[in-house]
Amino acid sequence: MRLGFGGLLSDEQWQRLLQAGTRRGFRGSERIIRQGDEDDTVYLLAHGTVKVSLLRSDGIESLVAVRGPGEALGEMAALSGLPRTVTVSVLTGPCHTRALSGERFRRIVHDMGLDRVLWEHVVRRQQESEAVRTETASLTSRERLGEAMVRLSFPLHGVSAGAPDARELLVTQRELGVAVGRSLSWVQGEIRKLRDEGVIATKRGSIVIHSEERLRKAVESSTNSDNRRIVE
Repeated sequence: MRLGFGGLLSDEQWQRLLQAGTRRGFRGSERIIRQGDEDDTVYLLAHGTVKVSLLRSDGIESLVAVRGPGEALGEMAALSGLPRTVTVSVLTGPCHTRALSGERFRRIVHDMGLDRVLWEHVVRRQQESEAVRTETASLTSRERLGEAMVRLSFPLHGVSAGAPDARELLVTQRELGVAVGRSLSWVQGEIRKLRDEGVIATKRGSIVIHSEERLRKAVESSTNSDNRRIVE
């Protein structure tokens, strides 16, 4: 299953884009894109997963997103001509990519008649950023945690998935804490509660969300319970 920009393309279109690029492989926690660099290379992610992070003004690196196969990495710099705004590093590897210069990426997209599709992808990215800002401004800590767990996870498929909306989260609990603005100990406590309720399962290196719907309901129920106690 392709995600992001590649998910909007046909198999033939995606393969044509891949063939236009140069093979580049990354391993471990290797950095693919560095925030602040003046480079417009676009990396088409064919295999593996990466994490997107932002160095805040207070010096803390905050996790923004997790991307999987099909994603175009660094396309914003290729379109704007501005320095990189985020850092992209390998989450699970090895990661196999095809690299194109910004100019070549733009030309091939145009020649294939995909300009409108690319801008649809850009708008979706903007909507994603707006949603994160809304989470920060209007949701409780528990609600932010639930939304972050869904946003930073991938759909699970096959027999092991259980429910059709099962997901797997590959980021650390410390990274979750930074993403929602809470301490590691607070996140660990909330994760234990969700695990005890049977909403999630934890294993080394990942958290399995049995059902996105059940997670949202559990978070909402817990938040409503806290609000009732405050009123009483």
